[in-house]
Amino acid sequence: MSYRVAIIGCGMIAGYYEDFAVPATYSHAKAYLRNGVFGELGFYDRHPERAEALAAKAGGKAYDSIEELLSSFRPDVVSVCVTDDEHFAVMEPMMRSAYAPRLIFAEKPVCTRRDELERLLELQSAGGPVVIVNHSRRFDTAHQRIRELLARRELGEPVRVHVDYYGGWRHMGVHIVDTLQFFFDGELHIDRLDYACGSKYVDDPTLNVEGSIASATVRLDGFLEDFYQILDMNIMCEAGQIKLTDFGNRIDVLRKTVNAEHENVLELDADCSGSGMNNPICNAVDLMAEYLENGDHCLLVPFGMEQAAKTMNVIWKGSDAYQS
Repeated sequence: MSYRVAIIGCGMIAGYYEDFAVPATYSHAKAYLRNGVFGELGFYDRHPERAEALAAKAGGKAYDSIEELLSSFRPDVVSVCVTDDEHFAVMEPMMRSAYAPRLIFAEKPVCTRRDELERLLELQSAGGPVVIVNHSRRFDTAHQRIRELLARRELGEPVRVHVDYYGGWRHMGVHIVDTLQFFFDGELHIDRLDYACGSKYVDDPTLNVEGSIASATVRLDGFLEDFYQILDMNIMCEAGQIKLTDFGNRIDVLRKTVNAEHENVLELDADCSGSGMNNPICNAVDLMAEYLENGDHCLLVPFGMEQAAKTMNVIWKGSDAYQS
């Protein structure tokens, strides 16, 4: 069976700039094209020329409005790739529509306010489309292996986590909070926040944050994007260390050993180390295809709005504490 996909918002993450001829994939359109279950593609953007360009590139059709896209095209899946503050305005009426899709794949954050999240959860519970959120590290097999390694306490209890990041507490911090809560299956508790530097996002400064998760202390240090973009995470445990650098594209696992001088030192575990972020969006699309085929909601639970809500609640708590 072939399923129809609509993409709303036709910028970078949708595929506007991506080279469809190379194997690496980061965009929605290219990921759907790589999966044989998805056939026709429909596109909408408030800038019609973008929708037309991406439709021509991906082999689909551009529509003049979201309403026409839903009623005429009847998509099974809709990817929401508009700007953060437009997510709710696109998703809420779509979830109420008589032509609502079965599944919505939303970029993060799923919305920007608590009342918006409550409304989306209410619509989903009332029989609306299932929503999953593109917290991309959850879909990455290398990050999933780190989660399993930490769950088994192979490196002992976690002691300290340090993160260098840029790009705003809400906009980029959501990646960090979600990754940590995914790794440790618990809530990040915030003890202190202060201003690090500005970001290009209105009313979203990059913050220094101190807190804890599981048995580890946590420190986030903001870095000014004018120098360069960075997202590095260092997890130190009793018997080893995990370094996630270059936005998680590189993962190194080091284990404690005793050298010839009887000193405790760290040694790289080459089998557990390597590249990360290996086309996670393709994994997400494959998962959606499996769900559409068999209807197993359990497949989507780790990626759904309930998990996104846990992440957003920490972000909002931090924002409230900083503003007070």
